[in-house]
Amino acid sequence: MIYSVSGKIVVKKPQFAVIEANGIGFKIFISLKTFRQLPKINSKIRLFCYTNIRQQEGLELYGFLKTDDLEIFEILNTINGIGPKIALKVINAIKTENFSSIINEGRADLLIKSAGLGKKTAHRIILELTGKIRAKQNEEVLTMVETDEDIEKVLKNLGYKHVEIKDTIRQIPAKIKKIEERLKVALKLLSKR
Repeated sequence: MIYSVSGKIVVKKPQFAVIEANGIGFKIFISLKTFRQLPKINSKIRLFCYTNIRQQEGLELYGFLKTDDLEIFEILNTINGIGPKIALKVINAIKTENFSSIINEGRADLLIKSAGLGKKTAHRIILELTGKIRAKQNEEVLTMVETDEDIEKVLKNLGYKHVEIKDTIRQIPAKIKKIEERLKVALKLLSKR
């Protein structure tokens, strides 16, 4: 198993990056969240990797800038019927620090809304992972996730695109709790684009 790849980033695309290490270029599949955080081409980087072995396609690497994202990805891939593509959807949609609270509170609805998962898939994830993941947060986290879902609906109704909405919501400081204040910050950030 390959745990990490360190080297120079030579290709950077929303679906994958190529990291050159000792003359070998490693094609590593990434989440959109990771893509947005990647440095410029020719910069040094280290991606923590999940190795997926597929019978026909061979070896695939999935990379993350943080070990927390890698851990969630690995946990999701232990669930029957959940593969790398669905795991990446979840990681793109849900902040790493909120994941354990959503699972331990049994909030399949948040997985459905945030990650666009089907009901069966979301409930399977909750069922399989409840009690297996330590809750790092409390009820406040779930309230914040629900607030951000409401903000997302408002911004969609105003005509903003899904990708820019998600990016903007991630930039809102966690210390801002009230929905009205979070919405004002979101609109201010979007107006600067």
